[in-house]
Amino acid sequence: MILPATPLLVPGLAPGLRADPLMAVRGAVRAALAKLVAGGRLPLVLAHGPALRHGRMRPSLAGAGIGGRWLPDPPAAASWADGAPAGTGASVALLALADVLGDRATDVETLEVPADGWSLDDGVAGLLRGATGLVVAGGGAPGGLDDGPEALTDGIRAALRAAGADAWHAQVQVFEQSHGHLPPAYRVTTLA
Repeated sequence: MILPATPLLVPGLAPGLRADPLMAVRGAVRAALAKLVAGGRLPLVLAHGPALRHGRMRPSLAGAGIGGRWLPDPPAAASWADGAPAGTGASVALLALADVLGDRATDVETLEVPADGWSLDDGVAGLLRGATGLVVAGGGAPGGLDDGPEALTDGIRAALRAAGADAWHAQVQVFEQSHGHLPPAYRVTTLA
């Protein structure tokens, strides 16, 4: 599944707006994640990062200018306290997973790959192919030409190829927006 890596996907982070502009997007993400984790499966979170990193990480939206006190307090918060902070995209995915997994979300591993994808090796490819599911955080490289919430860096595209996604079927749900400060549409993509 590819979700838009926007902090607005996290409940409560759109203060001052009368209607929650991403309620439908959040509902589609939650439904897709619930199917993905059915049967006790724990997916691998795949996201853009400054360097190749893999392991259990804690969500942090500090890179987007959002302090920890503004984040929802999922059941997993205490267990996440000691982990290394994930980047913004991975953090959005981890918080969305916490909404469906509860405290089991602390067991989810994250793979962050650099924008160029040159550092992907056979070990990373094996990790991707061995995952019971992937939650991909969209969003291009910060400051890049295409940094919208659904953009994928070359590194993410290379990781998806290594996982075998070329043979998967994509189903895309499009949620058009009319709020002036949001992109014209958000996309939630399920891969099967």
